[in-house]
Amino acid sequence: MKLRFFLALIFLIGCHSVENKLNLNIEVEGLKKGTIILKKLNDSLFTEIDSFSVKGDDRINFTYDLKEPEMLFLDLDLNDGSEIKSLNFFAEKAEINIKTSLDNYGFNIDVKGSKNDSLFRDYVYINKKFNDEKLNLFEMSFRNSKLNNKDSLKIIEDEIININTRQFLHNANFAVRNSSSEIAPYIAITDLIESKKILDTVYKSLSETVRKSKYGVELKALID
Repeated sequence: MKLRFFLALIFLIGCHSVENKLNLNIEVEGLKKGTIILKKLNDSLFTEIDSFSVKGDDRINFTYDLKEPEMLFLDLDLNDGSEIKSLNFFAEKAEINIKTSLDNYGFNIDVKGSKNDSLFRDYVYINKKFNDEKLNLFEMSFRNSKLNNKDSLKIIEDEIININTRQFLHNANFAVRNSSSEIAPYIAITDLIESKKILDTVYKSLSETVRKSKYGVELKALID
C-alpha cells in the first residue's frame, strides 16, 4: 500500500513539473543533419538556452523551465558553412509542437499549443498583407523614377504613407483587443514605439497580470 502511494506521488510530481515547463517538440521536414539552437533575447543580446544535434530522424525535443510566456528563437545550423536559418515563436508553459521544413525554415511554420503564438501568427499574416502592398508600390515607384514621372511618384508616395498609417493603427488596435495576452505589450515594444501616446494607451488596456509580465514591464519602462 505504501509503495503504491509513493509511486503515485512520484507520478503526480512528475506530471506537475512537466506542466509547469515548456515542452517543445520540433519537426523539420527534410532535415537529416544539423544543430537546432534554442535561444532567448535579453537586453538586445541573444542567449543560448539549449541545443540539439540532429542525426537522421531524431525526435527534436527541448524542455525548458519557462518563467512566463515570451518570444523564443530556434536557429538551424546545418554545419556546412551555409547561412544559419532562424524562426521565432511565442513560448508558453505547455506542450508546443512546431512543424516546418528545411526548404522553408522560418517562413512556413505551424505552431500548436500556444495561445499567444496563435495570436502572433494572425498578427504576422495581416502585416504581411500590408508589407506586400508596400512592396508592390515600391516597385512601381522604381519604374516611374526611371521614367521621371513625378506626378505618379507623388501619388505612390502618398499611398505608401496611407498604408503605413493604416498598418500602425491596425497594430495598435490588435494590441488593445488582446490586452489580456502577453502578445499585446510585445507588439507595443516592437512595432509601436514611434508613439508614446499609443504605448500609454496599450499599457492602460493591459490586465494586471500582463502588466507584471516581462513585456509589460518593458513597456512601462518605455513610457516612464
